[in-house]
Amino acid sequence: MKIGILGASGYIGTNLINRLLADTDYEVVALSPNAVNINIESEKLAKINCDVFDTAQLHEAVKDCDVLYYLVHMMAQKKLDFADAETRAATSVVEAVQGTSLKRIIYLGGLGDDHDNLSKHLSSRHHTGHLLRQSHLQVIEFRASMVIGDGSISYDIITSLVHKLPILTLPAWSKTLTQPIALKDAITYLQTAATLDVKTNEIVEIGGPRQLSYKELMKHYSNWKGSHSLFVDLPIIPVSIAAWWLNLFTPKKHAKVGRAMVESLGNPMVVTNERAKELFPEIIPISIDEAFV
Repeated sequence: MKIGILGASGYIGTNLINRLLADTDYEVVALSPNAVNINIESEKLAKINCDVFDTAQLHEAVKDCDVLYYLVHMMAQKKLDFADAETRAATSVVEAVQGTSLKRIIYLGGLGDDHDNLSKHLSSRHHTGHLLRQSHLQVIEFRASMVIGDGSISYDIITSLVHKLPILTLPAWSKTLTQPIALKDAITYLQTAATLDVKTNEIVEIGGPRQLSYKELMKHYSNWKGSHSLFVDLPIIPVSIAAWWLNLFTPKKHAKVGRAMVESLGNPMVVTNERAKELFPEIIPISIDEAFV
């Protein structure tokens, strides 16, 4: 089997490449604007610098692949509105995959109830899944909350707050529920989906075994690290001030993405059905304590 990974140089992409190379005999094609700089070497890995907006180039790169992982987001780019850019990117891919050997697209998006007043970030994630389904290929769309692992943007933001602030003043979003998932489990879902025996499109909500508020998550992490931070609720803080406060302590490498994600902290991001258990009964997500790094 030949696997294309679009967005291969990102956090999930590089971890997925390592897993596929270690556990399978698949040929893997890494696709991103700087794919040749990915620090992974294998005879089974091809690296192709590719612009997701260049439909002809993308078509040529994926034409012989069987499965395409779509791990693209545009929150870090500077020239375009990120939601518009994500729409353009997904539309380009839908056009590029026509007339190829591809049978399945596997996409990692975000949790959130479509009937909620979703943030711009989450709305764009869901809209991307909708657009990919217009390809008429089979699409498996995973929806996840925070991925727990070193290098995960949302996890790094939370842990950075705990490390840098002995006293944390928490805005209203600290009470929002989330259902984080360990990197190990997220990658296992993605890997297993390549050969999943289903005939229709699927939207699969994935998460760890526990739902908890962001405040509970930070307290849990603080106790796990032995730092025992003091948490003070200040729910009257406006969203704009809360965003500034969050960005002030966000790791610089994640700052632009963090600004785009901050509104999503007001949307509950929890698993609402049993589809993941039905399709992947062999995957039993590990506890949050096992996931922490």
